[in-house]
Amino acid sequence: MSEDNYPPFIYFFGLPAAGKNYAGRVMAEAFGYTFYDGDLDLTPEMRDAVRKERPFTEAMRDRFYALLVGRIADLRAEHPRLAFCQATFKEHHRELIWRAFPDVVFVLVEATAEARAGRLARGGNPVTVDYAQRIDAFFEPPRHPHFVITNNDGREDVVRQLAALLDWFARSA
Repeated sequence: MSEDNYPPFIYFFGLPAAGKNYAGRVMAEAFGYTFYDGDLDLTPEMRDAVRKERPFTEAMRDRFYALLVGRIADLRAEHPRLAFCQATFKEHHRELIWRAFPDVVFVLVEATAEARAGRLARGGNPVTVDYAQRIDAFFEPPRHPHFVITNNDGREDVVRQLAALLDWFARSA
């Protein structure tokens, strides 16, 4: 597989605790991508909403995605291959990313409800199991082109799925 034909920008999205960050770290470790977690740029009002287990408003999301477009542009200027992770619940925000970066490759990361709940119950994520279950209803299934990987069966399976995705791009170029 030729690394020259890897997509320059992969955007992992999906529900809380599906494994977006995990997939992004695998992209960095196994395939030489720079990984960035979009949650690092959550605004103070969004962090407060998570602490209080309130859903984000549309205005909060709009301000946040305007910031993310700038962050992604800065990162892409420095890194030839970027794996970026953010839940991105709304289709129009994914479209905003696509309009700003037409070469983006969207990858929906999925996991069973049981796997997600188990990850959240272990801690380390600001989202609780109850909060995740309540906000899941706000996630809009993607209508735009995207790939899907599942994160239920461990690292080897995630590596295999990502390698297959990259191989597909290498053969398609």
